Amino acid sequence: MENYHLELNDVDEFIPELASEFGSDFSEHLGEFKLVIPENNGEGSIKGINFPNGIGLYTYRCKLKKDLGLQISQPFIKPIRFIYCVKGEVKSHFKNQEDVVNITDHQFLIAAPKDKETHSLIFNKDKDIVLCYLEIDRLKFQEYFSFDLHDLEPVFYKIFSDIQASNRISETGSYSLKTADAIKEIRNCELTGFPRINFIGAKALEVLSYMLARFKKDSQRFEQKDIKEKDRKAIEVAVEYIDTHISQTGTVNDLAKIAGVNTNKLQEGFQVIYGKTVNQYIRDVRLSKSLNMLSTGNKNVSEVVYELGLSSRSYFSKIFKAKYGVSPRKILSGKSTPGKPEK
Repeated sequence: MENYHLELNDVDEFIPELASEFGSDFSEHLGEFKLVIPENNGEGSIKGINFPNGIGLYTYRCKLKKDLGLQISQPFIKPIRFIYCVKGEVKSHFKNQEDVVNITDHQFLIAAPKDKETHSLIFNKDKDIVLCYLEIDRLKFQEYFSFDLHDLEPVFYKIFSDIQASNRISETGSYSLKTADAIKEIRNCELTGFPRINFIGAKALEVLSYMLARFKKDSQRFEQKDIKEKDRKAIEVAVEYIDTHISQTGTVNDLAKIAGVNTNKLQEGFQVIYGKTVNQYIRDVRLSKSLNMLSTGNKNVSEVVYELGLSSRSYFSKIFKAKYGVSPRKILSGKSTPGKPEK
């Protein structure tokens, strides 16, 4: 097997780096990259385009002469991939070949590596492969929301809020006929120039919508087995209280009393629904609200710290920079963008 390790610092580096590994050329027009598979490696092409909303669309149509492994690492981007196998098969695994998953015709894989993990895609030789996937930069995707992230339904909050890549995701299933039709329209699009870019951008969102609807349906079946309805309602009470009383949330015991459940039930519920502890959830709510307040420029760092119910400015600066990659002071001055390392 030929293995290519691609360490990417920017979303647009994938096809140029892969072309470099192949020792071949690539083309680019209006942000859409195309790599024709070199004859000594096989036949076909790989296309990719990254849109301003944080969604990247990649399509593979190839037949390889050798088994191929793509080992993708992205130190500054914490992506989640919605992978659709239209024809053939592809294997996926993370660091040290944990959780090897194989998907074939009309199956999907939702994959997200943990921080500092490599995500590997493996393609077998002599097989016609048609693959389409969406790669979402979760931080950039959040910036396009016209609402607070915490307004998302819990099942979506869990996967899109994890911009630290604290949790690995690997979920499989069969995608719908609507998804298949949308992917077919993307693959068969004969438009050129700007109309093409707009068309496939809209179709990428359509595919994502279908996928999220399916993911929600599957997740609801799973969660109903893990948490009782009365405990779910108690967690909703706790979440509402946290959101409206962030400066005075108190301890986990205090929240449990407000919600009407014991502390263990509250912690277990937050783990099932949000994939984090109560205190981790509170921290993320504070950080989300602080980013909004600092971005408007109407409050200084000390005022933000006070409104969030924190007593230490240094602690706030530490957790803020850990999540967003920049200091609160830099956001306030308007000189940095969250998610990009400070110079």
